[in-house]
Amino acid sequence: MKGEAMIELRNVSRQFGDITAVDNLSLRIEKGEICVFIGTSGCGKSTTLRLLNKLIDCSSGEIWVDGENVAKLDSELLRRRMGYAIQSTGLFPHWTVARNIGVVPRLLGWPADKIEARVRELLELLSLPYTAFAAKFPSQLSGGQAQRVGVARALAADPDILLMDEPFGALDPITRESLQNELLRIQAHIHKTIVFVTHDIDEALRLASRIVVMDKGRVVQYDTPQNLLNNPANSFVENLLGQGERGLKRASLQRVEQFMLPLSGEPPSLDIETGSSLRQALSLMLWHRVDQLCVRGPDSSAQGVLPISAVLHSHE
Repeated sequence: MKGEAMIELRNVSRQFGDITAVDNLSLRIEKGEICVFIGTSGCGKSTTLRLLNKLIDCSSGEIWVDGENVAKLDSELLRRRMGYAIQSTGLFPHWTVARNIGVVPRLLGWPADKIEARVRELLELLSLPYTAFAAKFPSQLSGGQAQRVGVARALAADPDILLMDEPFGALDPITRESLQNELLRIQAHIHKTIVFVTHDIDEALRLASRIVVMDKGRVVQYDTPQNLLNNPANSFVENLLGQGERGLKRASLQRVEQFMLPLSGEPPSLDIETGSSLRQALSLMLWHRVDQLCVRGPDSSAQGVLPISAVLHSHE
């Protein structure tokens, strides 16, 4: 059963001279989901994102946001209803963190005390203590901290939609994974509709409710991560997923608690947490040369056992 649409694209195209960047795109994004666009460079994913908040206009077709045709909406007011986070963060270097985050609420006429409370709330939500970070300038932040501030600014006016264009693309793998976890944690609290552009298939699989695979301005496949792995539409999607690693990628979407067996006798000496992925479990088994793991809950109590046979038969 379909949910309620937050964004609908109806036969949308965008040309730049003789080049068609987006070609007759029709798409429905539901409220509260993370929709991830992925494809090769120049496939039209970032152009599509900019069409959503009217940074550029459609050459043809219509875009509807929360039941309204964006062509009939004031561009500035529309953008203030959408958060926008980009790879370079776009922070004003001569403004403090607090002032950067509060820019849209100030434009909307929020009172100063409400803006301060919102800045404080968002910094705490993003694990940046207010007293330590509010008065800092962007040059005093690490790349990961600056990206967090960029996300906080995008969320400042409490928009229903958050647009994110390769927001973690320039970060090192450890920081990138940390921010992916942070985004998923925050989304569990705020339930925004997030449209996320990336060139990293592992990031897409990890974050997405549904994934839009694009090629040459067209949608090749629009599906859940699990269905994308199980039933790629064509060889382009297969290659994007990495033909030789589809099994591992699918294992990264499955949790050990789904496949553990009841514990009998002494638990195995090597542990893994219930929320870990089967991919992590298999890696542990291979590294330590064991064929079973003790699955432990958040309180460290033994919940069950995960034998390697359960991992191997998880795709059946």
